[in-house]
Amino acid sequence: MSSNQAQMNAVLRKSLIGEHLNTQFYLFSTRSKREGNITKLQPLFADDEVLVASSEYFSGLLSEESPNDPNLVEFQDHHRQGGVSLDEYDYASDSDLDEEEGKEETNGFVQDNEKSELRVKVSAEQIPQTPSIKDFNTQEVQHDTISSRRVLVMDTAFKTWQALLYYLYTNEIIFAPLRSQASPTKHSSLKEPPPCSPKSMYRLACKIKHVGLQTKALAAIRSSLTEHNVLQELSSSLTSRFPAILEVEVDILFQHIATPTVTKDFPILIQRIVGAGSTGFPHGAEILTKLHEKMLNQLVLPRGRKTKHSMF
Repeated sequence: MSSNQAQMNAVLRKSLIGEHLNTQFYLFSTRSKREGNITKLQPLFADDEVLVASSEYFSGLLSEESPNDPNLVEFQDHHRQGGVSLDEYDYASDSDLDEEEGKEETNGFVQDNEKSELRVKVSAEQIPQTPSIKDFNTQEVQHDTISSRRVLVMDTAFKTWQALLYYLYTNEIIFAPLRSQASPTKHSSLKEPPPCSPKSMYRLACKIKHVGLQTKALAAIRSSLTEHNVLQELSSSLTSRFPAILEVEVDILFQHIATPTVTKDFPILIQRIVGAGSTGFPHGAEILTKLHEKMLNQLVLPRGRKTKHSMF
């Protein structure tokens, strides 16, 4: 029996005898472009033993010491009425967030939602300072009065965290297509893992230092890139923050550099890089530098090799 199956069996036995799940995570699920914030909390319930056994991040988080993550705080009832600003969330173009007002049509490159002028700041009174994990103990009434830890996660979407917990339980994960692929939306089934964005999961996997998930998510990103969406993905704010994603995207761009789609749209990317400068397009110079390096590696003769015109 695998360790994951043993963990699932243990959780099942607990449920049969009425033992509750130790921790409730609350995460935002929807992006409101009109209000400029992240809203609509949804809960997820988890067994501490499974999380601690599967991840060093959760082992530290669920210990008696204060967590080192400022984006996880004690959940309070008044949080149900509020939200987190796009700046506070720090990844406003997250594909795992549902759109409250419907999807905007995009023509060309992704225009990151971070640039929206609408901002709704969460007051200091609404978001408390990160407390000790001991302070997370509250009383929930569900048939019996039981002790449960309630945690508000302010920088990750509900779908991404749900996929993470499912993976830690089962070692199974399914990645949704990138939005730039324009693939039809597939509704998830209870018979399969809940899907999530590979970009969102890569960001989370880097945060919790889960190398295995980083590898799986990066491979999914690579397999989703084509001549039709690689330039759009290079314009993403997430690309500027993760060198591994940038490296993969430049590699795919170079493979398709002579295709009709890239040939037509590449000048638009150059114009954006030149026009935006380092502030609006911080990784623009890095894109061109890496692309130039690949061109040199492709065109320049290996060191020490002589041409037919060489005299020595």
